[in-house]
Amino acid sequence: MKKWFKAGLMMALGLALVIPSATTSANAASKKVTIVSTKTIAQTAYHGKKGYIYSSAKLTKKSQHMTNYKYTTWYGTKKATIKKSGKKSSLTYITSGKKHGWIYSKYLTVGKAPINKAKLRQNDIVAYNRAVMFASSGVQEVAKASLTSTYKSVGDNLSYAWGGDWYSYSSSVEISTTKMDQASLLKVYNIFKGRFTTSQNANLATMAADLDKQQVTTDSIDLIRSKMGNLAGTLGDLLSNLD
Repeated sequence: MKKWFKAGLMMALGLALVIPSATTSANAASKKVTIVSTKTIAQTAYHGKKGYIYSSAKLTKKSQHMTNYKYTTWYGTKKATIKKSGKKSSLTYITSGKKHGWIYSKYLTVGKAPINKAKLRQNDIVAYNRAVMFASSGVQEVAKASLTSTYKSVGDNLSYAWGGDWYSYSSSVEISTTKMDQASLLKVYNIFKGRFTTSQNANLATMAADLDKQQVTTDSIDLIRSKMGNLAGTLGDLLSNLD
């Protein structure tokens, strides 16, 4: 009797171990992704804020997450229809530089990604300070800006460095330093050109071209310093519009 009882108990335990395994296999099978169809599409710009990017349309491996690329523009070239757990979904194949993969189409928005204004401003200030380093020491001291500056603050520094009273009446007026300041200001202009309205851009371009063609001599120093003040003042005022 005891032998029959032990045998029955062992059989029951064996079934208990087998059944979950069968259930797990069934669940895995139900989550299997089937690619129903794929098609090529016209290259389209997209951006997104969420969703995983997968290395294949079968969703076997996650390669990226869109939250890390909120300011990245992706280009879609293919679409796929898949079936998972009995439900159909649409995927889009996207690329950006060396990054690429498949993402659920519902996570994409048509159009280029928004500009990361904080990052752009910081990059502009780094470039601005680099351009200022070509100026005379006096201009450098007044013009340089911190990385946390606003565009208005940069514009104020710019206007005063090349157009303030201290510069107009500076006693250290030399051909060499004027040439340095002229070259430096034109480098600053090149950083921000094209950022404003059509008429404002045209006006700045005319002023910059006029300054660029000036030859620095003892007789022309005052005129050139005046032209630098006008360009710096105009550009400085417009920079506040970028904030």
